Amino acid sequence: MNNKPVSIVVPCYRSEKSLPELVERLLRVGVELNRDFEIILVDDQSPDGTWETLKELKEKVGCPLKIIRLLKNAGQHNALLCGMQFATGDVVVTMDDDLQNPPEDIPALLAVIANGYDLAIGAYEQKQHSSVRNAGGSLVDAVLRKIFHLPCDFQLTSFRAVRREVVENVCRMGGVYPYITAMLLSHAGTYGNVQVRHESRKYGVSNYNLGRSISLAANLLLNYSSYPIYFIALLCGFVFFVAFGFGVSVLARTFLVGSTVPGWASTVIIVSFLNALVLLSLVIFGLYLSRLNLQISQSKPRFTIKEQQ
Repeated sequence: MNNKPVSIVVPCYRSEKSLPELVERLLRVGVELNRDFEIILVDDQSPDGTWETLKELKEKVGCPLKIIRLLKNAGQHNALLCGMQFATGDVVVTMDDDLQNPPEDIPALLAVIANGYDLAIGAYEQKQHSSVRNAGGSLVDAVLRKIFHLPCDFQLTSFRAVRREVVENVCRMGGVYPYITAMLLSHAGTYGNVQVRHESRKYGVSNYNLGRSISLAANLLLNYSSYPIYFIALLCGFVFFVAFGFGVSVLARTFLVGSTVPGWASTVIIVSFLNALVLLSLVIFGLYLSRLNLQISQSKPRFTIKEQQ
């Protein structure tokens, strides 16, 4: 396993300043690994000079480096999926472009894969994100741990190594709202954490904020779990039994005590029954709509490549 080729996939956005150092360090690590490797950098239609920097690096480095530019901004996860589809290595490593993931820690991830694991995820000794970014990340991680029944202390980061068989299954998945970690966990049989460093950001600021993290958490719940529909079903079931019980109690009281207002009891019973029926119907419609949404979203392109070298 140790001699099999490695693909390193990095989505790039506003990273013209960090890319030269990142590529230099990746090349040095690749040579030290003493195995075939390739570096795939995907420009997610960055508004700065990222693509020009990538072309300069490609001209300087040559074969080990593949560069791809998307036609329009598709988001970090779609950019990662694009890079994965072009990866040829038996092990694929994913990492960020901001130098907070040290390339020198890649061998530690590969060692876990060599020991038979399908997925190795970096666990930071100490996160160097802002407090807002950490709060948002904790929210998303909590949702993922709940969906995939992970231990409370299991860390989920974008610095990971994964076996090729898992990558191929992930690339076959549909949907226009992908979340790479969730997709990998869906197909990985064995996975583990690897202690890695998390360095301070050298250039620029993070593109993530609390609002984006809440949006990611919502996408995870809606696309990778059935918890929302289960919650609505339980709520509708509870209201159904309350409405049904209220209708029965009104009917019993009418027979035993009588009603001072003609037609009141029959009106309450009919309304309670119809409301309960509507709630149950909404549950059924929700189930059908969720499946219809999956089919529709799988028919849309997730990204479009503008140029590659």
